[in-house]
Amino acid sequence: MKMKYASCILVMGTIIACSIYAKEQEKPCSGQFTIKLEAKWEDLEKDRKRKLFDNKWILAGDIIIKKTAADYVSLRELHLYWNGKKLDKLIASLYEKNSDKHFMPIEKYHICDSLWKKSEQKLILRFEKPKTLYAVNKLSLVLTIPGEIENILKNGHFTIDIDYLPEPYKDYASENSLCLYLGN
Repeated sequence: MKMKYASCILVMGTIIACSIYAKEQEKPCSGQFTIKLEAKWEDLEKDRKRKLFDNKWILAGDIIIKKTAADYVSLRELHLYWNGKKLDKLIASLYEKNSDKHFMPIEKYHICDSLWKKSEQKLILRFEKPKTLYAVNKLSLVLTIPGEIENILKNGHFTIDIDYLPEPYKDYASENSLCLYLGN
């Protein structure tokens, strides 16, 4: 009788251990979902004889989102907090960058325009439809700025609001500083 109970306990222990191991394997590790921010500060109209805008049109940086997991993940919006001297207004657009070619801010690659929330100093980029994230996604942040705030922007940075990232990226974001420094 004791042998029967011992083997039953052994079988139950094995089943519990296997189910715990299986659950651990289901949870993706944070290395499978990464975000990298690269500052650019490139005047997109520097080579034009005639300016399209009175303001400067600046490629501020790239947001590179990578994943090695097979999970289906989509992004609905990005929120970027401004860290620097307070701004009354900021206009930005987000474009998808084709990795094979030079960046082109054209309608074909346009994802969305921004909304500036002055009270929170936050740039809100809400997508028209969710963006499916593939192995590598390059998003380019373009700012339309009047000349008088250029130096203010170069002395500050944006941080990504973790709350608006897809779940698998939140662990990575909480462990890593996701700042886009615009200046030197």
